[in-house]
Parts: sequence; structure tokens; C-alpha cells
Amino acid sequence: MVERAATSLRDYVAALSHTTYLYIWLAECIKQAGNWFTFVAAYAVITELSGADAATHTALFLICRRAPYLVLFPLTGLAADRLNRGALLVVVCLLQGAVSFSLPLVRFYGKIELLYPLVLLQYSAQAFYDPARMASVPLVVPPKYLCVAGTLDTYGYSFMALGGATLAGRTAAVYGTGVCFVIEGISFLLAAAMNVPLARHVAARRGPQGKLSAPGASSGLAEPSDAAPLLQPLLSDAGPSGPTPGAQALRELEAPAAASEGGLFGFLGALSYMSRRPNWDVAVLVWVKATGAMVWGAADVLNGRFAQSVAMQSLGGPDQTLGLILAGMGLGCVVGPLIANGITPGVARFWRISIAVAFVMLSGGYALMARATNIWYVLPATVLRSSGSNTLWCHSLAILQHRLEDSIRGRVFAVEFVLYTISEAGSTLFGGYALDGLSWGSSPTSAALAGLAAVFAAVWALHAVILWRDRR
Repeated sequence: MVERAATSLRDYVAALSHTTYLYIWLAECIKQAGNWFTFVAAYAVITELSGADAATHTALFLICRRAPYLVLFPLTGLAADRLNRGALLVVVCLLQGAVSFSLPLVRFYGKIELLYPLVLLQYSAQAFYDPARMASVPLVVPPKYLCVAGTLDTYGYSFMALGGATLAGRTAAVYGTGVCFVIEGISFLLAAAMNVPLARHVAARRGPQGKLSAPGASSGLAEPSDAAPLLQPLLSDAGPSGPTPGAQALRELEAPAAASEGGLFGFLGALSYMSRRPNWDVAVLVWVKATGAMVWGAADVLNGRFAQSVAMQSLGGPDQTLGLILAGMGLGCVVGPLIANGITPGVARFWRISIAVAFVMLSGGYALMARATNIWYVLPATVLRSSGSNTLWCHSLAILQHRLEDSIRGRVFAVEFVLYTISEAGSTLFGGYALDGLSWGSSPTSAALAGLAAVFAAVWALHAVILWRDRR
């Protein structure tokens, strides 16, 4: 098997040279910019309207952002695999924009309870967006650039955190939270327009029966239509013309699952797929982001507590302090994968090692945060922590995008989001309860999360060692 070399800077430019991917990447950047404005503004509204229970209300706000992934996943994955993914993204952005323009009503009426149904509605739409967006990337990017594209996707988040979060904090402080909500609404409308080329691309690739044509039909790729991109070099020693274990397992799955895949419970196809022995590696991989979320889910609650601490406000007030912390998080999200991709060969067994190392970075970041007495501890700790979290995200995503066939990809990602949602919600609740209910304070809470990250680092390191010789 020929192993892929580490990523160079030229690969990032080459991935963005594919026009349809460039448009959906820009759409993601625009959406993330708007999200940061509402994220910062929501913190300010919660602090103003909730009083002494700010940490608990912050946790509830964050849970409302994730709960729809848990409730709606039977539909979201099926929609991603059955509908035109580009058209689905356009509709979702339009719905989210309508909700954003309604969010100023929360402060206008002075009722924090109005925030939660609006956030639930907005992220119910987002729950359809994420699996469809992640499943679309292999349709518009050549196989060798999938890891690069996954990294660039997270950079949209990171770049907007670097600039957007800081600007959002300043905007909320100077112009008020209502302006921030309107800016997010406008960003969703722009993102909807940017996703239109993907809708056209998917429609053009659909055959007479509404099924996607072979990847090579529109992108110049040479893989057979029933094989996931780069399955041969990534998973086995078989040549480009030979069958792959994943493709063969999918063909075996299609017959018994045909009845369920056409209806509401088509998502069960993903569970059946992962339950088969050739696909047990997928069943393990969907837990990577979930274990990471157990560690970083409480970070947003901690960020809010740090921003409200007078000792941390040497560079500005609470809004400005939160903006700086989020900017540090964005910087880490850029630096971490950039370095990891540059030194890690593009093969699954090396990515498994980088996942274990990412947990070590998470543990180190929280350990430094536990010792924080001022903002100059929190900022580098945030950079280190977020470097690990984004490296973990990018490399686990790359393995799955290479590994999965197009006809099952959306539903597997929906299952992954469910596990991720449960984990992040649990971690968020723990953060709010530790700070408000147990009165631990920021330092003990950070220390507990550092210990949890260290445990997961050992678990995933053991997993990488066990599977080191496994070419899958």
C-alpha cells in the first residue's frame, strides 16, 4: 500500500480551486461569522436577564443548540441521503435567517424564556444542515483533498472566531445585542445564496432514477461508483479496480435493509451497517467526537464564567473579554490542524495517533486553565485546548469521509451527531452544575476536565496501538 504524504500548503489552495467546494466553504464562513455575533449577544442577554443563575441558563442555552440533533436524527440523516443536499442547505439557511431576525424580541420583552424556543427552532434546522453538508464534501472534492477540505471547513469556524468573535463582542458592547442578531440573519441569507451551486451540482449528477452518478462523471475521479473515495489505498491493498470491504458490506446490507430505507426509519440502515463485522471500525470511529465532546462541552460555560470574573478583565469588560477568549479558541483551531496535517501522513493509522495526541493537548490546556489567575493564563490555555479539539475533529472526519459510501454517509454522520450531542450536553450540564450547584469554581472544574481528557488520551492511544498494523 502506498501511503499518502503529509499535507502541504499547496494542497489547501488546490482544494479551494474546485468552484463548488469554494462556494460552500464561503457559505460556511459566512454562517459562522453570523453565529459568533449571536453567540456573544446571547451571552450578554442571558447575563442581563437571568441574574444569579447565569451559568445554569447558559447551560440551558447551549443544550437547546444541541438537543435537536438528538431528537431529529432519524430524519436528518435520511434527508441527507435521499434529498438534494444542496437544496436542503439553501432551505435550512433561509429558515435560520427568519429565526435570527426574531431573536431581538427576547430582550425587547425582557423574558429569557423566549430565547429557548427560538434557539430550538433555529438548531432544529441546523440539525438537517450538518449531516448534509459533511456528506456533500466528497461529491465536490477529489479524494486526495478530503482531509484538506475537512480542515478548511473547520477553518471557516476558526477564522470567524479569530475576527468575528472579537468584532461581535465590540458590536454588542457599542451597538447592542439587537444589531448582532440582525447581522446573523443577513449572514444566513448570504449563505443560502452561496449554497445554490451545490444544489445545481447535485441535480446535474442525478440519473434518470434520481440516484447520484459515479463520482468520475462530474469530477474526473477514477473510482468505481460503488466505492468510497480512496477506499483502496486507505483500507486495503486491493487495486483501484478491485472491490473493497466497505463496498461489499454495503451491497450485502442493501437487500435486508431495503424495506426500512425507503421510509421514516431508514436511519436504521446506518445502525445495521455498523453492526456488521467488516464495519466495526466505523462503529468505533463515530465515538471519537463524542468522547471529545465530553471534555470540551463544558468549556463554553467556563468561558462565560471567566469573562464575568473581574480578575480576568484586564483587557476590557466582560463582552470584550469573552471575545478575546473566543478569538484564542479560533487561533488554536487554525494552528492545531495546520501543524498536525503538516507532519501526519494521510493514512488512517497515523490519524488515529494524532487523535490520541489531541486528547493530550486537551488535558494540558485544561490543566493550565486550572491554574489561571488572570487572562494571560486563560488565553494560551484556550489556544492549546482548541488546537487539540480541532485536530481531533478534522482527523476523525477525514477517516469517516474516506471510509463511507455515499448512499450511507449522511445517516452515519447523523448517528455520530447524536452521540456527540449527548456527550456535549452532558459535559455542558456538568459545567453549569459544578459552577453553580457544587460551587467548585473555575479551577476545580478545569482540573476535573483535564483528568478526563487524560483518561481518553490513554484509551485512544491504546486503540491506535492495537490497530497500527491494520491497513483499514
